[in-house]
Amino acid sequence: MGSGSTRPNNADDKMIAAMERGDQGEFKDRSPPKNTDEKLIKEKKARAEETRKKAEGLKALRLAAEKEGKEK
Repeated sequence: MGSGSTRPNNADDKMIAAMERGDQGEFKDRSPPKNTDEKLIKEKKARAEETRKKAEGLKALRLAAEKEGKEK
C-alpha cells in the first residue's frame, strides 16, 4: 500500500478531484461556515468599531495629557 500522499488532503484538492471525476454536484465541504447569521455578524462588527473608537479617544486623551504635562 502507498503512503496516501497522492490523495487530496484539503477542500480545494478534493473539489478539483471531484471535478475531474465529473461529480462536481456531489462535492460537499466537510467544514462549512459555522455561522451565517448576518444580524450577529453585523452586531459583532458594530461592537468592534465602537471599541476601536473608544480606544482612539482614550489614546487622544492620553496624548493630550502627556503634552500638557510636558508644558508645565
